[in-house]
Amino acid sequence: MDKIGMEHKIVLVTGGNGYLGRYLVRALKNMNAKVCVIDKEGRDDDTFIKVDITDRKAVQDAVKKIKPQIVFHLASSLNRNRDFKEYKAVNEINHIGTFNLLYALKDIAYENFIFTSTSEIYGDNNAPFNEDQIPKPVSQYSLTKVYAENLIQTFSSNFGKNYTILRLFNFYGKNMPSNFFIPQMIDALKNKKWFDMTKGEQKRDFLYVDDVVQALLLSATKKAAQNETFNVCSGKTSTLKQLALEVKAKMKSECEIRFGAIQYRNNEVWNMVGDNSKIRQKLNFEVKYDLASGIGKILQ
Repeated sequence: MDKIGMEHKIVLVTGGNGYLGRYLVRALKNMNAKVCVIDKEGRDDDTFIKVDITDRKAVQDAVKKIKPQIVFHLASSLNRNRDFKEYKAVNEINHIGTFNLLYALKDIAYENFIFTSTSEIYGDNNAPFNEDQIPKPVSQYSLTKVYAENLIQTFSSNFGKNYTILRLFNFYGKNMPSNFFIPQMIDALKNKKWFDMTKGEQKRDFLYVDDVVQALLLSATKKAAQNETFNVCSGKTSTLKQLALEVKAKMKSECEIRFGAIQYRNNEVWNMVGDNSKIRQKLNFEVKYDLASGIGKILQ
């Protein structure tokens, strides 16, 4: 049987108090799974253990207590700085933290370990990116995600464990933290301020957060997901300029968006667009929200 039931399944979500984690935890609870979160931010109780993923002993103690059947590993440093000044700290979370979790799980017979990687690992590969391309990371963030991917695959092979790696592309949704591009723009236009950005020529593949959660849940409930790597993306191309103009039009704003007021980053990835045919064919993944409808949901 290809489907795996989630009712009463013991599920561990690392980083479950983060933006994506909260959406995932809510969806898992709606499926009657027994969810336990570990996160360095939050409160300790029966379903939430305050743990820093870099603390190996604390991670081992938490995992031993939970004994999960499904693991979603979302905990991550999102530092995309290109100058590598904070490389050690980023690596400690994204790479060594992943090792700490895997090692703690070594003697537990879990069904699948689902890891959220990033589209940024593709770098300047030819778009649309597909899962067979060799990674070309462009930042300390994407480099440490590649390390984590390789670690998961090697560990799982050595210990006879299952895994799924999901390379998430740019996603967005309601109540995003204010340091993200879309909420910054919405806030500026709502408050009748101009909005500064680059010329917006970068091509991106945007996916609404509910569709990302769909991919995560399919990875837990479909055996075809096991020991595979998937792009999680819309497969559609939009420039940042097109996104900005879409938001402005939906808001009926007269405020100015100042294209070109901000310089492009060094090593900018110009065309970060994915091929989602593998996840559609193997897991029956379906994009339910295009960019216009997704922006509309945010602005409701």
